[in-house]
Amino acid sequence: MNKVYLALAFLAALTTAGCSGLSGFGNKDSDTGTDSSSSSRKGPTVSDSEITSSIKDAFKQDPELAAANVSISSDNGVVTLSGTVPNAQTYNRAISLAREVTGVRPPVKASNLKFPQ
Repeated sequence: MNKVYLALAFLAALTTAGCSGLSGFGNKDSDTGTDSSSSSRKGPTVSDSEITSSIKDAFKQDPELAAANVSISSDNGVVTLSGTVPNAQTYNRAISLAREVTGVRPPVKASNLKFPQ
């Protein structure tokens, strides 16, 4: 029975420790009025046009994606792919290449990207 209590105490301690790291909610700096937690966690800011351009460049280096009819758009780092690719492997490669570009936030939306079955 002592093992059960010990395990529960350990889990409670882990939960408490884990929740204390979630201080990003409403953590505004009272002197500047800015959110101090988000600035330390974000990487370099990349514009949507830079993201789109980088993905287009990556697609141009892949023979099947270069020949495919794929439209790319980005909204606050969330990328949407639409159009037609030749097969499922190219579909997966398009999503993978888009995810690797700096500034892309998950998920990469590809619901309008089709391939023949």
